[in-house]
Amino acid sequence: MKDSSSYPSYKKVIPNLNFIKEYGIEKFVEQQKKRIKLLEMMIKNFDDGKSRSFFCKATALIDIAILEKSLNGAFQRIKKDKIKPNDIKMKAKILKEILNEIGFKQV
Repeated sequence: MKDSSSYPSYKKVIPNLNFIKEYGIEKFVEQQKKRIKLLEMMIKNFDDGKSRSFFCKATALIDIAILEKSLNGAFQRIKKDKIKPNDIKMKAKILKEILNEIGFKQV
């Protein structure tokens, strides 16, 4: 199997298969459902029309606990900085900055 692909989610194929072998398909599906909920939250609260692909890649590639921490951090910063609820562009920028700070770069 080749080590790289132009499709970023390919990076998770082997780790996902290993997870399934170790913990079972039910636990894997449970994790994927959490990822879907996190993605839905990102799209609902942070999608500025240009960030959806970035958020899809992030939820596919980043550890769930880190995603949750990043989202919580974004919500806290929005509250602290008194960002208006309808300022989606600024909210998207904040979340993308937080995700990039943890080392996630758009591929």
